[in-house]
Amino acid sequence: QFGLAVWMLSSVGSAHPQHVGMAAAGDERWECKVMQSKEKAWAEKTGAERAVTAAIFAVKIMLVLALIYMFIISLGLMGSAFKILGGKTAGATFRNIEVFDNPVAGLMMGILATVLVQSSSTSTSIVITMTAAGLMEVKNAIPMIMGANIGTSVTNTIVSLAQVGDTDEYRRAFAGATVHDCFNIL
Repeated sequence: QFGLAVWMLSSVGSAHPQHVGMAAAGDERWECKVMQSKEKAWAEKTGAERAVTAAIFAVKIMLVLALIYMFIISLGLMGSAFKILGGKTAGATFRNIEVFDNPVAGLMMGILATVLVQSSSTSTSIVITMTAAGLMEVKNAIPMIMGANIGTSVTNTIVSLAQVGDTDEYRRAFAGATVHDCFNIL
């Protein structure tokens, strides 16, 4: 079995696609477009172009850091909002619902929430802030977060289906979605 796996891995990049069950080499349906950048190489740029490129890169890094900072601040604000809006009665309501004690139901709720909002980050952030606010216990939040990660698999597959008009783009999008699904399963 080990020898078969090594042979399959070595033949993936070979010039003979018939070894791995693909179409014949003359079949153009499976050929991918080669993506190339139209930007000049760094060595070909003038001093002014290099300065502009470096400035754009620096601004992008600063924007990413600013967005991460705003995201962290928004999580704190959301936690405070849950504490203020929810109060003790909402916390008691979330703690007393028997559905939250069932891990499978929590998993399904995480999947459903992620599919509805189309963002595992949003649903995970909501669960984390509810847990931080004391509205939910950690043992109940874990299956919901796992469900949010599984729900991402549904979301990325739906997004890949939007590329069905162009065969090459669809193949790449669906392959990326499948890799993401495998990562979530692990």
